[in-house]
Amino acid sequence: MQPKLILDFDGVLFNSAYEAYCVCNRHAETNPGLRDDVGFDEFMRFRAVLTDAWQFNRLYSREHKLCDPAKLPQVRPEAADWAYAEGFFAARAEMMKDESWPKLMAPYDFFFLLRPTLRKYPDKFAILSTRNVESIRRTLAFFDADVIPVFGQEDIRREGSKVEVARSQGWLEPGKFITVYVDDMNAHLEPFDGRVYLPLHANWGYDQVKDASLNSNQVLKILCSMLKLSAAA
Repeated sequence: MQPKLILDFDGVLFNSAYEAYCVCNRHAETNPGLRDDVGFDEFMRFRAVLTDAWQFNRLYSREHKLCDPAKLPQVRPEAADWAYAEGFFAARAEMMKDESWPKLMAPYDFFFLLRPTLRKYPDKFAILSTRNVESIRRTLAFFDADVIPVFGQEDIRREGSKVEVARSQGWLEPGKFITVYVDDMNAHLEPFDGRVYLPLHANWGYDQVKDASLNSNQVLKILCSMLKLSAAA
């Protein structure tokens, strides 16, 4: 069996919170129904539990604002939330016309440590993220790492969840791959527990750190060890 090393994007490879904050504020500039007074600290408290772009509506909407971020996972999207998401991605598309747009992304040390390995073993890795594919590829290209398959928000909405995307790619098929999944969001990791060989929680991202959370050097060591073992087999 071959290793398949699946990586989240936001909170694992890149700290893209500031980029998302800029997109939200750009969208709010042209929509009077959205708040224009959201500070970055308030944004980050919300970002820690957010898993999809439509949920930003519950922070920025004057009418649908959710005061307690902890309740966000229980909120079901409505038409206004999907409309917000369309505006969000339209605002991002406009911003991406600027060649320097990827500079809004801050690569984690983990990305720079892992990049040589990504380039050497591109077939062993994949990205699975709630971010849209185009923005991921644009960022990877800017930082000389657009070499691995990318599965994003479009794939998740088509299949229904990150787990279902993984299933559709055969990564969860017994006897086919030894799959490792790295994410900073506990809510994204939990569905993979018992379905992949190792679900690893990155302690440098947005979500709450737990006893089992790992730092970047620990995660890198695990991934590289698996690659070495497969090469020796």
